[in-house]
Amino acid sequence: MTDEIDLVARERPDVAPYSLAAKAAVRRRLTDPAKRPVRPRPRPYLFLAGGTALLAAAGVTAVITSPAEPEPRPVAVSAGVVSLPKVSNMSAEEVLGKAARAVTDLSLRDDQFVKVSSQTMYEADVVGEDKKQSRYLYRTKRTIWLSADGTRDGALKVEHLEPRAYPGWPIPPEAYQRKGTEWMRLPACNSVRDTAYTNLKKLPTDPEEMRAYLYGRPRGDNPPDTGAWTAVGDLLRETYVPAPQRKALFNAAATIPGVTVDESVEDAAGRTGIGVGRVSGGVRQEIIFDPSSYELLGERGIVVDEKEAKAPVGSLVASTAQLEVTADDTAPKVDDPAAGCD
Repeated sequence: MTDEIDLVARERPDVAPYSLAAKAAVRRRLTDPAKRPVRPRPRPYLFLAGGTALLAAAGVTAVITSPAEPEPRPVAVSAGVVSLPKVSNMSAEEVLGKAARAVTDLSLRDDQFVKVSSQTMYEADVVGEDKKQSRYLYRTKRTIWLSADGTRDGALKVEHLEPRAYPGWPIPPEAYQRKGTEWMRLPACNSVRDTAYTNLKKLPTDPEEMRAYLYGRPRGDNPPDTGAWTAVGDLLRETYVPAPQRKALFNAAATIPGVTVDESVEDAAGRTGIGVGRVSGGVRQEIIFDPSSYELLGERGIVVDEKEAKAPVGSLVASTAQLEVTADDTAPKVDDPAAGCD
């Protein structure tokens, strides 16, 4: 996977680069899984820059300008503060070790599609034409079909959910501009993204080699440990890592300094799990596991340093839930004139 700058370059090559933060949000808007420029799609707004990524800094941020007149809506303000993490005496090695031993495999064929359904909430920063900045939390339900070997078109379905207030900020009218359900075609074109299933099968199965891989990935201005933890999330989000590589990934993640355990956290679907995370940018960025099966549930970002994160301590600034991962023989055919390979 690439860092946020690369992701933004693919999504909006003509705008200012993202910060490291917005990668997950940008990824969920990508219409091109391959590493190539994407033809701009008609949108009511323009992504400009990012804030903090769920596993990079402080939840995912998308900075948006809004040239269109927004639909009038009541302004809502919410503290959006939840309980602070209660770091457990359990070690990250213990939890991630159990996750490594519990891995299963879809036994995916190279001619199939990985289908991932998820629910997400990320931070959006809005910059109006008057240069006034506002924030909110945008929420979606997503289903993505990705060709296992990267040679066939995929598809993405995005259902926009009611936005929520960013802690301490009113919801701007722009938050309500995107609504309903969108379908996007993900053209295969002539290159295969590095998170295609067939490429993920080539990753190391040895934990030490996997650790070297995590630390060797692009990390922008992030410190090495933050970059490595971000890379862990990148490999788990809307993709499917084969069992041998996933086992190595969890074992390698346990060696990243600063990773601790919170035994009772909640994902975007309301499921309670074990959070394994580390703090960066004033936010604790967690990967959540089922306490019984140790399967991946989702991720969340919670503020632990108000000054650094610029939000009240305890603010939930990112929350996701991985709802289903399956193998499909086909992907939906989407009529999407905006999708292309130029």
